[in-house]
Amino acid sequence: MRLFVSMSLLLTCLSAAALAAPDGKELFQQNCAVCHGDRGQGKVGPKLVGDSSRWSKKLFERAVLEGVDDEGKALKAPMPHWGQSSLKEDKGKPPTAEEIDAIQAYLKKPH
Repeated sequence: MRLFVSMSLLLTCLSAAALAAPDGKELFQQNCAVCHGDRGQGKVGPKLVGDSSRWSKKLFERAVLEGVDDEGKALKAPMPHWGQSSLKEDKGKPPTAEEIDAIQAYLKKPH
């Protein structure tokens, strides 16, 4: 009985961890801040707060994955097309929609 309870508790904890929403601030700091500034205020890359952070999820995701802006124009280099690479934690896989949404949600928050 104890083993069953321990295994059930372990599986519950693992399931909760797997379902936890990605941390948009952490993802942004690890992957975007070097070019876009620590708060998305702009640096080498353009300002994101108040601009592209207000795009629809679909447009924001397209910009991140395909490097295409809200007007259908290619984003300027050196912006990576994350659909062909991965965020630091993704081990070679393109970012998920949930990760991109979390980054956009972080940028929408007042800093």
